[in-house]
Amino acid sequence: MNILLIHVKKNRLPDHVLKALFPQFLTVITEPGHLQAYGPGVDVRLVDNVQDLETLRAEVLKVLRQRRIDRIFMPFELGQAQSAFVREYFGIPGIDFAAANALTNKYVMKLRLREAGLPQAAFAMAAGVDRIEEAGNEVGWPVVVKPAVGGGSLDIFKFASAAEARSFAAGAGADAIRELTCPLVVESFVDIGTEYHCDGIVDGGEVRFAKASEYFVPVLGHGEQFGSRILPDDAAITEQLLDLHRRAVAATGLRSGVTHMEFFQTEDGLLASEIACRPAGGGIPHAIRLQTGVDIWAACLDMALGRAPKAEAAEGEPIAHWYLTVPPGRIVKLTDAEQLRQIDGVVDVVANFKVGDSVPTRQNSATAAMLVFAHADGQAEVDRLAKEIYSAYRVEVSSE
Repeated sequence: MNILLIHVKKNRLPDHVLKALFPQFLTVITEPGHLQAYGPGVDVRLVDNVQDLETLRAEVLKVLRQRRIDRIFMPFELGQAQSAFVREYFGIPGIDFAAANALTNKYVMKLRLREAGLPQAAFAMAAGVDRIEEAGNEVGWPVVVKPAVGGGSLDIFKFASAAEARSFAAGAGADAIRELTCPLVVESFVDIGTEYHCDGIVDGGEVRFAKASEYFVPVLGHGEQFGSRILPDDAAITEQLLDLHRRAVAATGLRSGVTHMEFFQTEDGLLASEIACRPAGGGIPHAIRLQTGVDIWAACLDMALGRAPKAEAAEGEPIAHWYLTVPPGRIVKLTDAEQLRQIDGVVDVVANFKVGDSVPTRQNSATAAMLVFAHADGQAEVDRLAKEIYSAYRVEVSSE
């Protein structure tokens, strides 16, 4: 089988997923400065931006003039709609453009969810920073503004009033979103009591697997202590989350793929936030794998390659995981992972950085020096583990 992997430079595939691609003939289209190493025998082609539709289409045509492409694998947020368009343009099976656009373009996504009757915060589109004020007047202040296409809680702003949005639009602080090639979503700000997520596997239009989880604190601006725990299947909120997830899958038209959906609990009830057709970031897929044996990343690859996903869960002890955040700079001291593994209940520690590594200034919501996974049956155990984990964690960085 000839596989085309379309890959945004800043993302990395898990090692076991990249290894699983090698029995096939692999072609990669990615960007200069890409972070993933693909190994010998891989045809790696560079384009300036995989989100430039015409550039991507032209490069795929060059590949097709040398060999057929049986399947396209694109598991990341940025570039999914463009990859889906290329699939349809060249007649390659996989997620179609309508579904991919509804699952990556937050404005279109919210339209589909609203049409299906899912509860949401009020929202509107702003084609650029100069239109934020108009959209804010429509939905009501205060508002949250975010790119229609993006992820990781990057380039998200809150404005309390029209005057604040107007001042922002006139200043240099707006340059980051002024240069975006997508519109903005302006959403009524809601006071989040608890934020949840649901991660699933969809095959043949049916949800074959789904797990609901609770973030310890809301994602945006989460601070130094962050993570989530998988909720019991019989928890009262779980049924509501799984139902909203199922309805969102149907509303966006996804037939086969994996999902990551987020929800807000507010004084007015539970709201659907966003749904994506990709594996969740950070430690969520690994936490699900530890508790259930279901590998979200492997399922994502299997369905992209036209294979049936393995979605049968073998329920284990409840898993929670924590992000050990790290400030920008060069790491000069870092707690040894083995020390964290000695904490009662901890089952795994994943190190993303080591001493000597440089941590970027621009970080997304899942950036962490380490991820700690533990058995945690109930809130009291979560609280105990959090106290012990963060008490043991030390990191120092230098600005040099």
